[in-house]
Amino acid sequence: MFSAAAEAQKVYTYPIAHKDTAFDVYFNKTIEDPYRWMEDPDSPELADWLAKQKKLTKTEQHKHFYVSELEKQFLTIYSKTKKKSLYKESNKNTKNKKYLFKYEYNSSKRTPDLMYKKIGHDNYKTLVNSKRFKSCLDDNPIIKGYKVNDENTFVAVNISHSGSDWMETYIFNLETGDRLPDTLNYLRFNSNLIWAGDGIYYDRYNKPKPGRALLDKAKGQRFCYHKLNNPQSNDKVLYYNPDTTGSYSFYCFRSNDRFFFYHYYKYKGRWLKALSVSDINPDYFFLRNFLIYPNSDTVKLSISEIRGDSVFIKTSWGAPNGKVLLANVNKLNQLSGFIPEYDIVLERFNFLGKDKYVGLYRDNGRNIALIFDQNGKLLKKLSFPVGRSIKHLYENDTSATFTRFSVTSFYVPEQWYRLSLKDLQTTPYESISVPYNFKALETRYVEYTSKDGTKIPMYITCFKETKLDGNNPVILYGYGGYGITVEPFYNSAIITWLVNGGILAVPNIRGGGAGGSKWELAGKRLNKQKGIDDFIAAAEFLIDKKYTNPEKLAVMGGSHGGLLTGAAITQKPELFKAAIAEAGVFDMIRFGKYTVGSAAVNQSEFGNVSDSANFFNLLSYSPLHNIKAGVKYPNLLLITGDHDDRVPPFHSYKFLATMQEKGDPHSLYLLYLVKNTGHGGALTPDEYINKVLFEYYFLFDKLGLSLRRRKSIF
Repeated sequence: MFSAAAEAQKVYTYPIAHKDTAFDVYFNKTIEDPYRWMEDPDSPELADWLAKQKKLTKTEQHKHFYVSELEKQFLTIYSKTKKKSLYKESNKNTKNKKYLFKYEYNSSKRTPDLMYKKIGHDNYKTLVNSKRFKSCLDDNPIIKGYKVNDENTFVAVNISHSGSDWMETYIFNLETGDRLPDTLNYLRFNSNLIWAGDGIYYDRYNKPKPGRALLDKAKGQRFCYHKLNNPQSNDKVLYYNPDTTGSYSFYCFRSNDRFFFYHYYKYKGRWLKALSVSDINPDYFFLRNFLIYPNSDTVKLSISEIRGDSVFIKTSWGAPNGKVLLANVNKLNQLSGFIPEYDIVLERFNFLGKDKYVGLYRDNGRNIALIFDQNGKLLKKLSFPVGRSIKHLYENDTSATFTRFSVTSFYVPEQWYRLSLKDLQTTPYESISVPYNFKALETRYVEYTSKDGTKIPMYITCFKETKLDGNNPVILYGYGGYGITVEPFYNSAIITWLVNGGILAVPNIRGGGAGGSKWELAGKRLNKQKGIDDFIAAAEFLIDKKYTNPEKLAVMGGSHGGLLTGAAITQKPELFKAAIAEAGVFDMIRFGKYTVGSAAVNQSEFGNVSDSANFFNLLSYSPLHNIKAGVKYPNLLLITGDHDDRVPPFHSYKFLATMQEKGDPHSLYLLYLVKNTGHGGALTPDEYINKVLFEYYFLFDKLGLSLRRRKSIF
């Protein structure tokens, strides 16, 4: 059905990109940068080059003769997945609430509107029409979230434009549906809004320089108080971030009548980290530190829960697998143990009603929930099958007699369960039906050996009867950064791949969080190559164990996973037939010069080119700088949004231009550029479906996976 064999000998002709003489010198090493002009998003030459790339992509898209059948399968899986509640009871999240909210698409060609209704009423009404917030004709505004005040009278709505990380906030009267004149500008995607009476506490940044909003790092973070029906210029600044470089940022949240702050604390010329508390009072704001701790990769702390003056802290400090400590907001640096470190990795720690707590752990691909009483005594262990991800297992309502949580896998959608807080018994909360035979699928948990002998875990999802004959099309998906564990996830497009006989392989390589803090540290900064080695070893394992062969293997990832994909195909191109990298970081030498690249979290993850050891390490795996002339690289699809200000799109542009210039032209190297979107999305339904269809058609085509008849699947 697909054309992989027919195009085996095809030679592709690519648009020629102008090369200039830009270069940098680091530690006597000259780094030529002929496509640096692509870093200017307003360059007319770039616009012309992108137009030619779009034409090339459209030409390939016109060859997608069977895309309608792929779309029908994808939409069948999405539309015929049904859920039915087995209980008649109100949602636990509606307590103390007066209104219900939902997002609704009124057109497949734009982002959703925000709808609302009073609890007990039948019909939703439009509160926020996203289209009305266009800043220009080409703008693509998207609602990024909302917060209702305690009195249920006002709601603050965050809106970003074309997927940018910048946001502004608008206020609406819930009784009338009218918008107030208040507008809060210069918030970021991670800014927090906190209601208190008729005012809002929030953090904002300096106004970006003209034309630099998508390129420069946000600076000047401060914590402000805004009183309704006043201009933002009247807002009171309560706290300035002491770091003026934009590298470090603070974060705060409200618990009852106090603010809790994560922030940086400078002492004798060096930065430390601190947890602090403040009363909610715009006339008197003072941060009282209750914990000061090292600014170190080996020390991570997060507030899990708060009861009165007691703060439950999940940490890896002296406990790589994680433990829970108790702090007191009135006693500086007074910590005591609550839940000790076990030989399994602690992922989360939450309240379970009035007098219980739950720790969610990982053990060899399996989620385990340990339920404790208020003294830390273990009451019950809930163990879930391999390949299941447990979410929402918490209960903050101290009067609750039950709670609900969800279970997800790679081949069954999220399903909700009910947990009695009296006898700790679980029962299904809903039934679920899917249009395919999910019982014919399974997730296998395997371990393989990496280059240095380390055992690496991997999920493999496929039909139970899959023959290990070395001829199965496989997607190898990875992330591997920032201590993030890739948990089992459900996606209709992945299901389409699986039910047609494809295989999904997901390793949790070093640099992620599957093995605790030591696992993360073993794959970050100067150890980044170890994580790449782990990913490459996953491909070699799949080939060695006859799951697939290099002609049937594709690699895939986004953001940090895009970097991982780029590094894998430039270091071991012979292992892969195809690759998809979305919003990837490919120029590791200049990553730190734009937006969040030089933020502390990224400097910790990758290092800084101003340091000799870090520079040469970055250069050794930077995908852009490791493309070699004449090498046959896998067929490559790069996906990015033209308003991505977290990983600017020039990474994809420069990588593609270099690949098209140097790579063997028998491989296809394409760019799928989504206009007016960023790292945070902002795709309309049409844009999302078109993007997914394009990337999966690319995979079906290049790996030679034929679409089965729908009757044999559904």
